[in-house]
Amino acid sequence: MFYYLSFQIFGLFQNEFPKMQGLTGGWLLHKATGNKNSNIVTMAQNCHLVCISNKKNLSKTYKYLVSSGGQGKRKLIMIPPDSNGYTGTQIRNVTGSGKMTLYIVPLQHQFDLTPLPPDAIEFEGMPKAQCQTCKVSFPFQILALHVKECMGSQTSEEDTEPGQSESEVLCHGTKKSDEEKLPCPICFLKFTPEFLELHASMCGEREKAELITDDTNGMNQENEEELIKSVDDVLETICGRVDAEKRFTIQITRTNLFERGLLQWQRQKKNSPTSTLEVTFLGEAGVDTGALRKEFLTEMVAGIERRFFEGLQNQKSPRYSLNDFDNGLYRTVGEIFAVSLAQGGPAPTFFSPWTYTYLSGGQTNPTVLNSDAVADVQLRNLIDQVELSTDETLPHLADEILVCGYTGVISIHNKHSIVRAIILSAVLRLHPMLDQIKEGLQLYGLLSLMKQYPDVCQSLFVAAEDVKVTAEFIMASISPVLSDKGTTRRQTELELVNYIQDFLYEGAEDQEEIEPRHGITPSRFLQWITGQGHIPILPSEKKDFAVIVKFNHDCSEEHGLHRICYPVISACAKTITLPVKHMRSYESFKSVLTEAFHLGQEFNIV
Repeated sequence: MFYYLSFQIFGLFQNEFPKMQGLTGGWLLHKATGNKNSNIVTMAQNCHLVCISNKKNLSKTYKYLVSSGGQGKRKLIMIPPDSNGYTGTQIRNVTGSGKMTLYIVPLQHQFDLTPLPPDAIEFEGMPKAQCQTCKVSFPFQILALHVKECMGSQTSEEDTEPGQSESEVLCHGTKKSDEEKLPCPICFLKFTPEFLELHASMCGEREKAELITDDTNGMNQENEEELIKSVDDVLETICGRVDAEKRFTIQITRTNLFERGLLQWQRQKKNSPTSTLEVTFLGEAGVDTGALRKEFLTEMVAGIERRFFEGLQNQKSPRYSLNDFDNGLYRTVGEIFAVSLAQGGPAPTFFSPWTYTYLSGGQTNPTVLNSDAVADVQLRNLIDQVELSTDETLPHLADEILVCGYTGVISIHNKHSIVRAIILSAVLRLHPMLDQIKEGLQLYGLLSLMKQYPDVCQSLFVAAEDVKVTAEFIMASISPVLSDKGTTRRQTELELVNYIQDFLYEGAEDQEEIEPRHGITPSRFLQWITGQGHIPILPSEKKDFAVIVKFNHDCSEEHGLHRICYPVISACAKTITLPVKHMRSYESFKSVLTEAFHLGQEFNIV
């Protein structure tokens, strides 16, 4: 063996940690890197040693080790034993005379980390006091938490299972259902909320930001299987993981908004996109209470589709760009997608099925790929040329075919194999871009949810149906604030509501016309009023979504003699106030509204 245990040191460890008695298979000591004075966790009085359950949990543990000052994580490194095993001199040297914490990591054995009963020998040297309710003695550190549970245990004695000892019930708390217990973030065992705090202090501390960004740790799969039933459950889960106490601030102008938005996003070093996104448009008076964020995310997701994706509508794949890959832009794309889904932006429902399958499963099945999976224009043209080629024309395509990785004989008899090679080349070369997008999707644990529930999450990336904003959706969402029944004002207000409906349907028709009448689609109209040009996807927003329409009949009294005034938009309140006097006819309504739309994209009133 490369290590020889010092039986004297091992005996001291066994006395301090009785659970080490009978340990077989060897063990090694580890310490945390960084500050020497970092006393991370203490398991027993005057002893800076922690037992980690097994070697597999070592990687889980060091991700959550936080120094007493709360400054970042500390990785664990192995302390190699001397030729004669660990000695007191060696331990004193590596711990700075006892100032650092050491971790005992078994190589093959597994420690039992279940909570200790109050009469455990580990508590023998600790001061104790008797609980006045149950008459059981507890160490002071546990007694304060136990008293809270014990007060309620008298009313729930019937929940105690036959044969269960009193001390076992008291240590674990009164019997509760699995829904009332919470998992420890390190060992993933479930405990009552009252006991979890004590257990976690022994099992190790964790940092909230690391828990959110890590796509595998900190989530209990059994609990999620009970919670995740629909796409709304997924959205509620990642929405709940947004750090509302911190801000991820983006300050930009509307000039070249998309490119500047990407640049500013990547420049944020101090803050994490796991925090609440807060957008400021420089030169404008608007304060972001949600509308500016949604407008920014709407523009960014639309810009990403144009800039980084190509292919047929709702069947797009990442654009092959090694420059963007080298600059880490596809990771930024993934982060923006995750933030958009978690914070009220639009869903990127333009992915092709095979790209989503790769994102959620990590593999591509070549047998299901066909020419529809090829989004690159040049490669699609090459496929068409090969399929239409003859004995005379096919050899002229040899250079392009060989670049795609085809190594067979180039002849019309091998057209199918040539086309398959082109398809696979077009798909497989995009894997690095998709892998980088996956890195960004790790925010809020979204990627982990996609892997566990691929069918549930698919509708967030692959459009099952047309989910664009329509005139019908806006009209169903409109809530006009009308005057009293029977008044002429109410009659005029209802006429303006009809004008809005006609205006929206004209905008929907404009999308298919070469010469549009006013060029304002329902999506752009909704974004102008609310900041978002998409149908709300968050359950909390879908429930109460409404566009408020108000009517100003007294603009002359407010502004005096004037020729024209425009509608007033309050995007945060999702409200538009129409100046009735200047919109008596449909032509005047359309003229004023169109002019206001093109002149009033900025937030100038707080």
